[in-house]
Amino acid sequence: MQTKLVQLETRIRELELLANEIADLAMQRPRLANPRLSLIAQRWYRGARELLAQQNFSGLEEFESFYTAIFKDTAAAGVMILFDNDFYDDFAERLKGAQALVRSLLDEVLSRELPVVSQLSFAIAADEFDTAFELFNQSQGNEAVLRASGVVARVALERHLFTVAAEHSVEVKPKPPTKKPAAQDALNALAKQNVITAIQKSEWELLFKIGNHCAHPKETVVPGDVEKIVIRGRELASVIL
Repeated sequence: MQTKLVQLETRIRELELLANEIADLAMQRPRLANPRLSLIAQRWYRGARELLAQQNFSGLEEFESFYTAIFKDTAAAGVMILFDNDFYDDFAERLKGAQALVRSLLDEVLSRELPVVSQLSFAIAADEFDTAFELFNQSQGNEAVLRASGVVARVALERHLFTVAAEHSVEVKPKPPTKKPAAQDALNALAKQNVITAIQKSEWELLFKIGNHCAHPKETVVPGDVEKIVIRGRELASVIL
């Protein structure tokens, strides 16, 4: 998604330059028909409209109404409308409104796709939880397999947790700052930003504790705990997106 947003931002900047040139050309005196103005208006409108349409922008009709109000049908005919002093201010305001709509595309796409990556993350985590559950069922008293089940579930939980933090633009600050951010740092940050509740945070902390025990042979693990991280972990991940 990040690459897509960068590409959108770059294209929006290009269109912004065209719109600014329209405004500059329209201000020139005397205000006569200007082929350059007509060309730039067409490039700006066609480029912006197609970009908005590709992204299913909710304000597409509003953008088209701005264009119609600004240029009537003269731009399509290859002749820019002639502006007198009485109409120029109205033209400038309408152009600014159209520009604002194009600029807002990035925010709409970001808000629309915000849950998509988290949902994809959970889909991946769900596969890992399936694997963890299969290992749990196959352990049959084999401690190594039982521990592997808990570790796989813990990895799924942690990856999903950091994905949620990134998609909600929550900065995860490690403590101490010289270390790599840990799951606890992510939980603290998400709780502080109210992405997760205090109860959810406590549950996640308990599950991570179980997962950590599974990863360290010196710690004792019991089947009931491992079953909890596999089953309850999947449930928590499914509701925190």
